[in-house]
Amino acid sequence: MRENMKFDTNIYQLRESVLKRMIQIIQQQRYVEDNNIVFYGDSIIEYYDVEHIFKSLGHVYNCGIGGITSDMLLHFLDEGVIKYHPSQVYIFIGTNDLGNTVMASPRDIALNVKEMVEIIHYNLPKCQIHLISPIPCVEKIHGYASMHQGLRSNDILNMLISEYQRVIPYDYVDYIDVFSALYDEHQKLREDVFIDGLHINEDGYALLTEAISKHLKGE
Repeated sequence: MRENMKFDTNIYQLRESVLKRMIQIIQQQRYVEDNNIVFYGDSIIEYYDVEHIFKSLGHVYNCGIGGITSDMLLHFLDEGVIKYHPSQVYIFIGTNDLGNTVMASPRDIALNVKEMVEIIHYNLPKCQIHLISPIPCVEKIHGYASMHQGLRSNDILNMLISEYQRVIPYDYVDYIDVFSALYDEHQKLREDVFIDGLHINEDGYALLTEAISKHLKGE
């Protein structure tokens, strides 16, 4: 947890907003349609209008939770994914683990995601699992050097991507790179698509959607 906390160090603390969102996700299970698709992750997913953007794929459910880490996402997997019985699941997580909460290493994050995909596959063997890469951050606003806390930087995020590819080599996991989608043709980060250096605006989501759609089409 945060360094200045005097209790439960290294243990993720559940906040009111996270608990409320978890309850919404559990209640949403009542209306789940067959052959559905789940998007599971942090605030980038929660604020992503996937239900409408990807409606051509089928019944889509947003199970994103703002402020969540890979460890807590793993512990909520039954309610957030398994009980939906999806035919496809998209997982996006990792950035929050590098903030000033748990400050996990890229390897630890990747191992959490590895366990996640293994549990999904064991319980739902016919479910197609899509693992979406993290997106970059604007380091001068949200990098550890500027904030003097956490571990987040684009080099570390690239290390996480490498760990994903190294420890999750399963043929039932489809890896989707969206990290590079937020860079222009000169390999310069598109800072204009960020709201606060971490979250993205409508243009950022358009780039995210384009990258995911191109990958699904095999382009």
